[in-house]
Amino acid sequence: MTEDKNKNEEDIKIENRGSSLAEFTKRPVPTNEELEEFEDFVEEETREGEIEDGLNEIYQDDNGKMVDVKKMYVKKRHGFLFWFFSLFFALSAVAISVYYGYNFLFLESGTNAKIDFLIEGNTEALAGEEFFYTIHYKNLSNIAINNARIEVSFPDNFIFLDSFPESNSDNNSVWEIAQVAGNESDKIRIKGMMIGSRNDTGILVANMTYTPENFSSQFKEDASITTVITGVGFNIDFNYISTALVGQEDDILIKITPEKNNFIDNFRITMEPAENIELLSFDKKIENQADFEMIRPGVWNIKEIKNEENILPVRFKFTEKFSDYETIIFNFEQLGGDNKYFKFYEKVLDFEVMKSDLNLTLIINGSREDQGVDFGEKLNYSIVYQNKGETEMKDVIIMAVLNSEFLDWTTLSDNLGGREKGNTIIWSKDEIGDLESLKQNQEGTIDFSINMAGFGNISAKKEYQVKSYAQFSVGTNENTKFSGEDNRSNTIINKINSDLKLVEELRYFNEDNIPVGTGPNPPKVGEETTYKVYWKLSNNLHELNDLKVSVKLPNYVFWSNKTRATVGEVEYDSSSHSILWDIGRLPITVYEASAEFAIGVNPTEDDKNKIMVIVPGTTVTAIDGETKDKLEYKTKAKTTKLEDDPIAGGQGVVE
Repeated sequence: MTEDKNKNEEDIKIENRGSSLAEFTKRPVPTNEELEEFEDFVEEETREGEIEDGLNEIYQDDNGKMVDVKKMYVKKRHGFLFWFFSLFFALSAVAISVYYGYNFLFLESGTNAKIDFLIEGNTEALAGEEFFYTIHYKNLSNIAINNARIEVSFPDNFIFLDSFPESNSDNNSVWEIAQVAGNESDKIRIKGMMIGSRNDTGILVANMTYTPENFSSQFKEDASITTVITGVGFNIDFNYISTALVGQEDDILIKITPEKNNFIDNFRITMEPAENIELLSFDKKIENQADFEMIRPGVWNIKEIKNEENILPVRFKFTEKFSDYETIIFNFEQLGGDNKYFKFYEKVLDFEVMKSDLNLTLIINGSREDQGVDFGEKLNYSIVYQNKGETEMKDVIIMAVLNSEFLDWTTLSDNLGGREKGNTIIWSKDEIGDLESLKQNQEGTIDFSINMAGFGNISAKKEYQVKSYAQFSVGTNENTKFSGEDNRSNTIINKINSDLKLVEELRYFNEDNIPVGTGPNPPKVGEETTYKVYWKLSNNLHELNDLKVSVKLPNYVFWSNKTRATVGEVEYDSSSHSILWDIGRLPITVYEASAEFAIGVNPTEDDKNKIMVIVPGTTVTAIDGETKDKLEYKTKAKTTKLEDDPIAGGQGVVE
């Protein structure tokens, strides 16, 4: 056994060279004393390192560098402003945190209610036009709201007609809603109209109060909308004489013309009362008289408005003179709810009131009213005088005053031979024998005429009008007796119409001698010849409205459909075989406008050896923006002789 064991040990060889473990096993094991000394050393080194680290931390600056302890620095203390702004920013940060926390915890998470509340509706409307206001409300949260109440404050000029759903109040202004579920929406539609003058506004205000579920507090939302009245649907004009004699009857003609969009049918007109004004019955029927009923003196009910002009005649007189200038006020009113009248138009008429024993009435071109006149037009004057006093009047002198820079005094025509002096004409007993002694109620007439001057250079400093009146005196000293207002007639102002002109040319060659026509010239039977028509408008004085140029072509003239216009549109109407150049408004900044188009003929045997009329005369119409007069002119006929074409004109007989 022993031999086998030794043999086995010889077979097993352990190589320990290069092994750290082998080397370690050869080193001596430390004693207990040595271990204790080592532990004490480590402990001491650790304590010294901690102290050094602490000192370094004390004597290092903010950048990690050592501080020179031989020098001492004193750091300033923070002042009041530092602590004030520090506190302010801290509180702001807290407030922002609370706000966003509230929104997140309560609103975003759906534990409180939030309402979307707004109003939709017309921001513009005509007087009397029906429209809707729609109040929208929506619960934007996940929880319900209870006891909701919507209250509306209507404009004073708003007439309530209906609503869906119906209101819970007698005055149709409150809607009670028991509950609005989470994320639920609904609306209230209110139907009505506004009555008022042009540019009047109305503001509708609505508010909604509600209580979120599981809350005791009440919340409120507000909304509003503004609506403007863009028009009343009528053109209203007053024709009257602005001067009135005490005791003399005068008329006011109220002309009412409905516009295309009109929503007021029947209404009333009231005249504000005055102690010295007496209303009289109008005892004759006039053309286009309105369908009306006088409810009482000064109140007229207009039953129905026709499509054309409607005239309400008012006859009155001043019974006394309270002042030199007095007014009459007319109100147009529409009946609304609760028998309340809403005013939609007001007109104030100013009168110069005179009291005289000799009544003088001035008439120009057959009218006592202000009216427009044209450059070069003849003005026919009449002065009607009548002794309305209680005694005879002796040595009466009558004078006509014509104030204007645009009268041609060389054209004055006066069969009675009045004396011209400056801008006046004077008649006395030397010219009119009856003026030596004018008996009570005796009357007479003085007639004369004078022409307007022709059109000249435009100047903004000039008044383009003629202001005329008559005046009288009693006695022989005419220079001192014409003062005062009570010895005057009515005053008439004739504003001068704008200088609208239309030049029309029919050409085969244009101004540059370039052919613009086609076919034979002069025309031949069986062959087509075309021409060019040129229209040129000029205007300098006033703005024009509703400006149109039109012509109806002969049946044998055909339309060639080649047009051009600097403003507006040139259109051909095949049903009426007419041409219309519709311009509309032409401001004075546009002093010229032109258009052109092509037309032609194809002569038949019946036209042979004849001169054919191509354009029978063109009409231009417009409304003067200043005088309000309708301007209308017509050109002469144009033929195949081509009167306006110096190259191709002169012949024109159909071959």
